[in-house]
Amino acid sequence: MSNDYYDNFLAGEDLNTEQEDNKVDKGLEWINLHLTAKEAYQAINDLKKVKLRYISGHSSEKSYKTKSPWTISKAEVARRVGKSSQPLFNSNTFSKGLLGYFNETNKALLNAKTKKLTKANKGMQHKTKEELKESTIKLTKENKLLLQNTCEELYEKLLSELPLDVKRKLGLN
Repeated sequence: MSNDYYDNFLAGEDLNTEQEDNKVDKGLEWINLHLTAKEAYQAINDLKKVKLRYISGHSSEKSYKTKSPWTISKAEVARRVGKSSQPLFNSNTFSKGLLGYFNETNKALLNAKTKKLTKANKGMQHKTKEELKESTIKLTKENKLLLQNTCEELYEKLLSELPLDVKRKLGLN
């Protein structure tokens, strides 16, 4: 009974999940060549997430003067894998594919940085102190004019709606 139950329960599932893990895109077959290649691939992806988080949080040109916070270096990848960067990227069977993926990832980070910098800055936090002062002074003057105009309009409306006998008693004729 228990054997039938498990067979029915697992009928729709494939027990060979290892085969799915080994399936990789056409351009990334080099990952299956060696365990270190898979570790390096994962290290590049992890670093990419970190660098994209940095890019999304920094919108000024000053933040990108040094490349290390927003680009991935070969030394960083090698440190994460626990190997030396020279043989990792140059003399292994998977090095050519790894180097290509590394370069693609850095190009994607460069595109993200460029997109972030060309995006128009909105809001008050991106304005300089002088711009904020000028804007505040201008808006204060406009507000005073609107308030004055509103008071004058209200006074004229009051005078036009007053009965004639009240106007005579007040001496507003």
